[in-house]
Amino acid sequence: MNQNTAECNRLLDQVYETGFAVDDVLLYLDTHPCDSAALAYYQQAMARYSDAVQAYETQCGPLFMTSVMNSGYWTWINDPWPWEGGCR
Repeated sequence: MNQNTAECNRLLDQVYETGFAVDDVLLYLDTHPCDSAALAYYQQAMARYSDAVQAYETQCGPLFMTSVMNSGYWTWINDPWPWEGGCR
């Protein structure tokens, strides 16, 4: 996995951006729980975030330990470690 580093970086940026949007609207909803427009935006943001995570994991590997699907092999070891450039 991680053969196309530039594409994986682009997909990871999408995960970060959509995740920020979800966090932002959740903070707003903490103080405005009945705002129907914010609730609709939350649903849209969550869908975009889920799509971004799925796209990243399909092409680049798991982002979360709950995403490791192969029960016979710990796939986290396939990706670069932080000292190998795995973190930006």
